[in-house]
Amino acid sequence: MPATAARDPAPPRGPSTVRYGADPDQVADLWLPTASGPEGAAASGHPVVVSIHGGYFQAKYRRDLHDPLSRRLAESGLAVLNIEYRRAGRAGSLEQTTDDVMAAITWLVSDSGRWKPGVSVVGHSAGGYLALWAASHPAVDLVIALAAASDLADCVGGGYDGGAVVAWLGARPEQDPARYEQADLARRLPTGATTWLVHGDADDTVPFEQSTRYAQQARQAGDDSLLQILPGQGHFGVIEPGSPAFEYWHRKLVERLAPQRPGLVG
Repeated sequence: MPATAARDPAPPRGPSTVRYGADPDQVADLWLPTASGPEGAAASGHPVVVSIHGGYFQAKYRRDLHDPLSRRLAESGLAVLNIEYRRAGRAGSLEQTTDDVMAAITWLVSDSGRWKPGVSVVGHSAGGYLALWAASHPAVDLVIALAAASDLADCVGGGYDGGAVVAWLGARPEQDPARYEQADLARRLPTGATTWLVHGDADDTVPFEQSTRYAQQARQAGDDSLLQILPGQGHFGVIEPGSPAFEYWHRKLVERLAPQRPGLVG
């Protein structure tokens, strides 16, 4: 585990709410780093990250779950688009939800002069599933899937979702196997993007074996995929700034995207 993080003393700008579609849930919060940003950002644009929250696709969970994560990334010199999307109970199903994620990324890169080339996507839990779905977007270079619910049939079979996946997809796997085949992330491989899967082995909301299986499938398909299982870590530490689980992937991301502003000491 890395050393304790040190926050940048200058706060990020934002967030400002933007709209990438006409539906009330097709909105996002854009966090911009400090005025100076990473060295040379004014000339070449900020590195940009899309943030996708979890909640097993349920309407009661919103993008403010990722406010602390987004603020911390912006403090580290990254621009962050923290997206909302249509969810079960709010006109969201497999097609609508995944279309929203892809549309938000397309909206972001339509203003390509503001950002460095290559979008990184960070998603947690169900947001991790959506981040891995978005790996095939042509603008996406890197996906960080945190405690990702990457096997929806397993989530239903194990009862981890409390019925939420069934509500989102409209059926159980045995009732509509074609629907679950359509939602199977393995069918989208290879994506061409690099994927980092980070999962605690004490996670009782989404079992870490799902990330293990996805990483193996991605590698077999020819994608570059890194798997990190974090001993003793549960489901939420990966999105809590200051926790060892969060700082593990945060440090790696900042070193990749903004190495001149690591935001870490020790």
